[in-house]
Amino acid sequence: MTAIAILHPTNLLGKELRETIDARHPDWSDVRLLSTREDEIGTLTEVAGAAALVSRYEPETLKGVDVAFFCGAIGDNRPILAELPAETTGILLSFDAIPEDGLPVVAGVNGDAARGRRTLVSPHPAAVLLAHLLHPLRVFSPEEAVATVIQPASVRDQAGLEELFEHTRQIVAMTKRTPTPVFGTQLAFNVLPAVAPAEAITAQLQSVLGGPPPVALQILQGSVFHAVSASLFVRCASNPTLQAFRKALGEDPVLEAADRPRLLGPIDAAASDKVIFGSLRKDDTGGFWLWAVMDNLTRGGALNAIEIAEAVL
Repeated sequence: MTAIAILHPTNLLGKELRETIDARHPDWSDVRLLSTREDEIGTLTEVAGAAALVSRYEPETLKGVDVAFFCGAIGDNRPILAELPAETTGILLSFDAIPEDGLPVVAGVNGDAARGRRTLVSPHPAAVLLAHLLHPLRVFSPEEAVATVIQPASVRDQAGLEELFEHTRQIVAMTKRTPTPVFGTQLAFNVLPAVAPAEAITAQLQSVLGGPPPVALQILQGSVFHAVSASLFVRCASNPTLQAFRKALGEDPVLEAADRPRLLGPIDAAASDKVIFGSLRKDDTGGFWLWAVMDNLTRGGALNAIEIAEAVL
């Protein structure tokens, strides 16, 4: 019997992780919910359709656990990682994790590298999205990539969603706006520079790809609730045709062409396990422009982490 632990399991990613395990792995019948946070310990939630309590983490609570998923902030998880039993593989879903915390892995791109590692990282959704887009293009010897990624409010967990919703409601109702502790200013009907440092996400992406192209990355904070969007420019040494470029993307099992490519938006990725790409364009410089979206909680979060676990079990 496979024993699983989920550390700090009540945030948005923890909820998605529990639901995905229920649907995908009913055989993982021993699922332990653990936390070091006093505000989370004793919380009543659900696992496999049954009520479950979040218990206090103690070193012995991970005894016999095959895989431990770590949700929440990396600062809450590092002390537990230091005590990880020898038989347990840790998979971090902390968006603020750095390569020193573990090997970044995107299932379907560098999943084979996960075997034999004690601690693995499911990277920031921006790195997951771009890795899936760039991986099938390696056949064309990409030399340059430039990306602008728009992340949703849900990367800041439930507090981000609630702040965006409340400010939207206040603007529509024309009432006085409340303080903005999460985003620092009005996010509703707005786009902001992201708090997440692009350099850290680029480091995760380059670790996953393990080679060219170098990626210049900008992260923006958008006023959407869920799903990451990316505008990607790629220039390839082999100068492929637009048809060949589209064919390479379409043959990747994780990528899916949009039904209405010119109308593709983040809402189309909601609850999808695919990276959906829209219009492709080859410009006068020989480079390609690509627009794509991905659900940050499914393919960009819980599903990637579970597929990493499947690779090591």
